[in-house]
Amino acid sequence: MKVKIFSSPDSRILDKEINQWIEDNSWIKIVNITQSTGTATVISLWYNEPNVPILG
Repeated sequence: MKVKIFSSPDSRILDKEINQWIEDNSWIKIVNITQSTGTATVISLWYNEPNVPILG
């Protein structure tokens, strides 16, 4: 399992960043999402990558 962490004091920017990352990595499977809020909002996306051989 891997994690991708996003952080921003502006939730609108954070929303756009997360949506773009998910769109760019649509082949992953998100397992869990956590959020913490303080001076900035931090969102962690826990995900698995498919087990496929690398072509090359």
